[in-house]
Amino acid sequence: MKFTEPLANTYNQLTQAIGDQTTRVTIGNNGTTPSKGTIAEAVLYAHEHDLSLTVLIQPRLGVANFTDPELKIMEADILEAQQLGADGVIIGALTADHQLDTEAMNNLIAAAGGMSVTFSTAIDVLADSEQASALKWLSDNGVDKVLTHLTGKTDTAQLSKLNNVAQAANLQLIVLSHSETESNQLNEQLNLTYFLQEI
Repeated sequence: MKFTEPLANTYNQLTQAIGDQTTRVTIGNNGTTPSKGTIAEAVLYAHEHDLSLTVLIQPRLGVANFTDPELKIMEADILEAQQLGADGVIIGALTADHQLDTEAMNNLIAAAGGMSVTFSTAIDVLADSEQASALKWLSDNGVDKVLTHLTGKTDTAQLSKLNNVAQAANLQLIVLSHSETESNQLNEQLNLTYFLQEI
């Protein structure tokens, strides 16, 4: 069993990515938050086709060690996405020393009230020793999925461990995949079932 959710970076990509098996779709803007107009139209299109829509909330590329103004931008964008009818958000925040920023995450999760929350690929930056406690905290505080881009052959052991830690915390691990071939291999090798595939 393998489930692949498309990750679109434009409205046109989103409309072209939906197939018979699609039930969820994510909209971003090449790693950052899409515009209000894009979110609004994406929500309308997704809901007209009985799909749930997740929005990537990230003010910039790079490590998720965000400044206070950036976190305020994220909160505002989350509230905007919620008002526009989005079903979920992908968010993540770390401290300067790459620990889980629980204070920032509390505020972001509160802003997402009622929406499905996925923790971003910032999980990949945490030290292995921090992952179990961080994922447990996320699970206890309203997060239900975690996103990773560990996919290469050298990452297989680390990916398997992360999957086990996520399962122990009752979180669904989603692998950010670049191709169908890659996701098929990981499905066979590690029995991973949930993929977010870039278009």
